[in-house]
Amino acid sequence: MFIGRASVCFLSSYRETMSLYAPTYGSSGSKAFTRRLSTSFAPAYHHHLAHISSWPIVRRSFQDAAAAAATVPAPLTIPPFTLGRGHVCGVLAAVVGGGSSSSTGAYIPIRSHNHSYSRSSYSHSVHSVGSFRAAPTPRELGFRMPGEYERHAGTWMAFPYDPYLWRDEARPAQQQQVAIARAISQFEPVWMLADPKVYNVACDYFREVSGVEVIPVPTNDVWVRDWGPTCLVRDDPSTGDREVAAMHFDFNCYGSPAKMEHGLPPLLPDWSRDRAAGRSLPQLAGMRSFECPLHLEGGAVHSDGDGTIMVTEESVLHWSRNLELTQQQIENLLREYLGAERVIWLWKGMVGDEQGTNGHVDNVAAFAAPGTVLLAWSDDPVADPHLRTICQRNLEALQDQADARGRTMRVIKVPCPNPPLLVVPGDVNSLAAAAQAAGYNTCQPAGRRLPASYINSYIVNGGVVVPQFGGQHSRNDEEALVAFAGAFPDRKVVGIYSRELLLGGGNIHCLTQNLPAAAAKRSS
Repeated sequence: MFIGRASVCFLSSYRETMSLYAPTYGSSGSKAFTRRLSTSFAPAYHHHLAHISSWPIVRRSFQDAAAAAATVPAPLTIPPFTLGRGHVCGVLAAVVGGGSSSSTGAYIPIRSHNHSYSRSSYSHSVHSVGSFRAAPTPRELGFRMPGEYERHAGTWMAFPYDPYLWRDEARPAQQQQVAIARAISQFEPVWMLADPKVYNVACDYFREVSGVEVIPVPTNDVWVRDWGPTCLVRDDPSTGDREVAAMHFDFNCYGSPAKMEHGLPPLLPDWSRDRAAGRSLPQLAGMRSFECPLHLEGGAVHSDGDGTIMVTEESVLHWSRNLELTQQQIENLLREYLGAERVIWLWKGMVGDEQGTNGHVDNVAAFAAPGTVLLAWSDDPVADPHLRTICQRNLEALQDQADARGRTMRVIKVPCPNPPLLVVPGDVNSLAAAAQAAGYNTCQPAGRRLPASYINSYIVNGGVVVPQFGGQHSRNDEEALVAFAGAFPDRKVVGIYSRELLLGGGNIHCLTQNLPAAAAKRSS
């Protein structure tokens, strides 16, 4: 039997188990095959359930799956466990730290998920398909994820266009995206990816902006932080040279396959173009790429560039992401693929982000320097008690842990907008119903809280671009700019109004992805 990811057997439901056969029999035949098996699975299921439940990689209860299988009467001979292409196998490599492995290491095939569960092949996979010997990880090769405050070669962004995602034919979102790109281009080059449908529109917006280059690349949406490459660097101290590489998480639109298996709508009905766009960028830049087997997004991690990364339990341990792995195994993979020595686990992300990214860290905490963290903050026990609890618990997590160099964290509290930002009736238009009918789950109903935070900013060469929300939050906006100016005394702090983009669930940091600068010798 194949051991897969979003439909990993024995972990959530009998229906999920049967979907594992889809990669073998094709998406069109998998449903019929599932129906044929559904009357003859239980005895063998329980036999292998007893075996697999002892594996250390399993960190969730089997009770629901066993209960579902108990209603199915007839036997079935299950094929032997197979380590196949496109499936996360049950035996993990030594870097994961769980299960058994041989002295040569274990192969971790990478399973690709898109909305149809189709396979994808990787030309730059760090694991040799069909081999049991794990290739060196980025950490073993000397790579690390740099801090965002280290110098950039430039910034990737993407141009909004989908009328099911953005109101009024995406024009308000386009205008705010243009304002953000213009602000960044004062400090470093911007490469704006534009779907061919709107390439000419994007070119018109930036015709007079010398620092922004529009590149025709098919995309689904704009969150390049999440589906774009997370860049790594390897420095040679003897020559001052630097190699920049890309690391790809196994992006599946915030755990959408697992959510769909449980009857929940995905954020997008199709994310294949985003996934492909993210993998095309390193090729355009001539960079080597690594494939991390974790289902995760770039906004789920922050790095200080000095051996420490931050994540939230809410997002990284979310049931829709990597259900078959323990927290320690996930941490080990993060260390190996980001070149880190210490992982600091915060509790939760921003209120209002529970159904979007499931609580990405880049909305609540960010490194301002090694040993210094900007933290979203609220101490209002009456108006916002839930956010206050999240902020306090995240602060405790930072205070309880030293970084990779043994430093106690210096925390700079950045107040959140107060009162909270809500979707108002004017934000909802007639496209909402059409979008829902088309399979989208991004339409915000009036009254829903938006995940507004000033932490979702972006550090650029010589500057910081900070979201602003205006109106009754103008005073909060000013306080945030003062806080950032104190945290970055040598950088120019620029505020950009971005509420329209927040309606899509993210903000400036989510909309950008930095390409680290190479050393002078290499760049020349």
